Amino acid sequence: LLSTQARHRLKAALAKGPVRLRVKVQAKSYLAEDLTIVADINGSEKPDERFVFSAHVQEPGANDNASGVGTLAEMASVAAQLYKNKTVLPQRSISFLWGDEISSTRRYIVEDSVRAKGIKWGMSLDMVGEDTKKTGGTFLIEKMPDPSAVWTRGEEKHTEWGGRPLPESAIVPHYFNDFMLSRCLDQAATNGWVVKTNPFEGGSDHTPFLNAKIPGLLLWHFTDVFYHTDADRIDKVSAWEMKNVGVSALAAAYTLTANNEKLVHYLIDEYKQSALKRLDIEAALSKTALANGGNKETEIHILEVWAKFYVDALGKMEEIACTNMETAQAVSNAQKTVSNKLKEILNYLK
Repeated sequence: LLSTQARHRLKAALAKGPVRLRVKVQAKSYLAEDLTIVADINGSEKPDERFVFSAHVQEPGANDNASGVGTLAEMASVAAQLYKNKTVLPQRSISFLWGDEISSTRRYIVEDSVRAKGIKWGMSLDMVGEDTKKTGGTFLIEKMPDPSAVWTRGEEKHTEWGGRPLPESAIVPHYFNDFMLSRCLDQAATNGWVVKTNPFEGGSDHTPFLNAKIPGLLLWHFTDVFYHTDADRIDKVSAWEMKNVGVSALAAAYTLTANNEKLVHYLIDEYKQSALKRLDIEAALSKTALANGGNKETEIHILEVWAKFYVDALGKMEEIACTNMETAQAVSNAQKTVSNKLKEILNYLK
């Protein structure tokens, strides 16, 4: 890594013309033990089903990723106290994992097939503490692959970390994206916290979950002008930002591990509203595209894919809690509402 001072010297030299460098590198290559810390809060009714958090420890920066490690440690401490006091007793298990980026999370999944089968949700905390007035960027939820990763338009934007359009076959219908956005917006409503999302890009501890067909999200910030530099120090970290992320993440875990029938009915309705809002947004974008000479078949297809995404995702919400026909009927009714919304939009476009 180059220091900021060396970077400025190089830029100044390059401004005057071509530059040749002679570099002396001292490096060591050796085998190291891959250590991982795991803390569990066992569920009272379904202990083999779990929500797993992961924060990687090997990056040396304050934001990347001491902020993720510290936030997750505080979350675990709070969760342990709530469990000890019997204030909150999740019916599914919640696991907190600290280790080497990607490899520790991958090992946690692949080294125990029985445990892996019970992982219902995974979440990575990476660069969650940015003081954005100093670092730039904003808090982001990196989504599982949804249609915005195929057709990135409107307010959807990839970060400067880098992303590329995915094929339709990569889309993973699931409620996790909008569910987590709703939890963060709940927190934002209390204090004006800025919450945004980005299409899937990969590169952190959410990818091992997704590679194992487990729903996985990344909570992070980008762009950070001090990313991977020696200026990523504690003065760039915001405790307020860390608290917002930690509260939202832990609330999400408690919600999904509650196995509560009444709660899942609320979530189904909330998700239905998210679906209708998204279809309205995409319909407006398609209308603009057509006004600018866009292809009608293409725009209809985009809308159909979005609607199918939400209909299929609604079908997966029964796994949160479903012990009676009322929940199944609520899902079915929500799916019909989304399908009818699509028909309404397509009739309007025609």
